Parts: sequence; C-alpha cells; structure tokens
Amino acid sequence: MPRHPLMFQLLIKPAGSRCNLRCKYCFYYDNDRYFPTPDEGRGKVMSRDTLEQMVKEMLSYGMPQTVFAWQGGEPTLAGLDFFRDAVAFQQKYGADGQVVGNALQTNGVLLDDAWCEFLARYHFLVGLSLDGPRAVHEQNRGRCFDKVMRAAETMRRHRVEFNILSVVSQANARTGAEVYRWLVDQGFDELQFIPCLASGPHGTPGSLGVTGEELGEFLVAAFDEWFPRDVGVINERIFTSLMAYFAEGEPNLCTFRGKCGDYMAVERGGELFPCDFFVQPEWRLGAVGERPLRETYQVVREERFGKLKAMVDDGCRECEFYPMCHGGCPRDREPYTRNPFCEGYKRFFAHAAPRLKGLVEQLRRVRGF
Repeated sequence: MPRHPLMFQLLIKPAGSRCNLRCKYCFYYDNDRYFPTPDEGRGKVMSRDTLEQMVKEMLSYGMPQTVFAWQGGEPTLAGLDFFRDAVAFQQKYGADGQVVGNALQTNGVLLDDAWCEFLARYHFLVGLSLDGPRAVHEQNRGRCFDKVMRAAETMRRHRVEFNILSVVSQANARTGAEVYRWLVDQGFDELQFIPCLASGPHGTPGSLGVTGEELGEFLVAAFDEWFPRDVGVINERIFTSLMAYFAEGEPNLCTFRGKCGDYMAVERGGELFPCDFFVQPEWRLGAVGERPLRETYQVVREERFGKLKAMVDDGCRECEFYPMCHGGCPRDREPYTRNPFCEGYKRFFAHAAPRLKGLVEQLRRVRGF
C-alpha cells in the first residue's frame, strides 16, 4: 500500500518541562530555560486556544490516522480537564469515520480512578515509566515506586492499554536478565528499554548513563530471557524492531529507522521543533498558527533535520549492521561521529540477528507470508 502523502504525528508538551518528580537522568527537566517565564506571557499549561487550533488543523488534513502523543515533563500536570477539552475538540473537528489516537507518556504518580476511567473510555495508549524493582526504580527517580505500581494496577482495573518504558542506566545495567524477568513476572507484556546517555544537564559529563558495552550486555542478557520462550507473548520494542527488519526490510523503531522526521514536538506555548530531543532555540520552526503545520512538517522532512540521520562516518555506513540501526538516534551523536552506543548495538545485533532471521524464515515457511 503506498504511503499517504501526509503522515506525521505531534509530540505535545502541554505542561512543558514541569514535572512532579526530579529524575536524575531526565534530559528535559531544565528546558524551560529556553522559554519566557509565565510572567512574560507564557502560561504553565498550553492555552485552550492553542490546543483547539492545533487539533482543528491536524484533523483537517484527513490523514489515515491522526495521533496526538502527550508527553512532558509530566503531561498529567496539565490537569484532567485539559485532556477532556482535547478530546472534545477532537470530537468537534473530526469527520465521521476519521481515526484519531491519543498516547500519554507518564510517570504515573497522578493516575487515579478518575484519570484511568477517562483514559479507558477514550482508548488512550499509556506509556508508564518503570525501571525495575523498587531499589532500581527509586535510585534515579525518587521514592515513587508504590505510586507507580498503584497506577499500573489502577489502569489494569479500568482496562487501560499501557506499556512499560524502562531506562537502562547504571542502576540496572548489569541486571538485564533480572530486570526483564521481574517486569514480566509483574504481568507486563509491552516493554521498551531506553539507554541513558552518559551526560548530565546542559551536556555536562554525568555518571548515570551507560556505555555502549554496558548497553550491549544488558540487551543480550534480556534477549536471552525473551528468546525463544516469550516470542509472540512479550513485545520488547528493540527486539521486535529487529524482527521487523527481517520481515519487512526496515526496522519499525524510530531510533533505528532510515530517516527522521515523522514527528514534530509542540511546547506548551505552541512552539514547534523537529523532535522532542531537539527542543532548543536553534531548532525552533515557528509556532502553531504561524504557518500551516504541513508546511512546517515538510521543512522537518526535507531540510536540515531530515538529513541528520544519514550524517554518519564511512565506518558506520560500511558496517554490516548499518541497515538494522542506521547509526541510531541523531541526538546521541554529533554529525559525522559514531554513536556512543555503537559497540553495544553491534554486540546485540551479532547475538540476536541470526536467531531472529531464522525465526522469520521459519514463520514464512509455515505461514506462507
């Protein structure tokens, strides 16, 4: 099926970088320094006028599926009424039969019955941050483990669809098998492991991140727990992205895809950026209402940002695993330099690729696809 000529999503920060936690490894917590203070006319939460204009325009494009991804900081600080208004605007401006989706990434601290009833009613997909058992999770995220687990239980009770995002840091780098098995033992079947880059605020050196070798050790250990007994039962996005490469010819995880530019980030004041990892003044693309979003999206795809993914050194491009990762996420490297997680990804691909390629070939023979 040919790709629709216009297909992009918005990563929306309705409360900006505000958060009710202060996770030690958060890359976004001090991003408010790039914007005027509330006293200079910029509120703590996205205005209803900006929200309505954004929703109205996105739905006017008639894409096969329009997805609004709500992130932070902590997006639930915008308040439940804000999200009720968002859904009301989607209902107001959406056409009959138009497919609209919402995703919410949260630390879970504020999720109670009222929130979960709403999320279930309107079929939000929720990403819940949880790095592992209590000692692991609270090492970088503070004393919130009980609230996170309570949020998971409340979502289950209300039948909210959710997945788990786990940051791989020095807190859990050497326990990939144990962390994976603990998550599965809690009944979580949708997982994603995200490496913590070894840097601190403003790009200063930090001690919380993992090296490429440590990331590789974690992924191999977790993979060996997953394969083969949990294949088809537990979905871990790095593992299944590699399967997608063998099945479809392209990874399906943003980190590993061949080109960036399927998203735009929207800050709480309506400011637009090519990605939430690039919310800095030099990457500002304008704001909601200044020009059509589809025109700004074309800038993301075709101009400076859209070319970043391919800006790798010759050694990277010649690597046998390049088609599986395309150099990784540009935020992890400066142009023309090697991804710091390169050795870890190489180790993982060398370990996992033969098994997953064989599995896909076996499925093709058995199922005829």
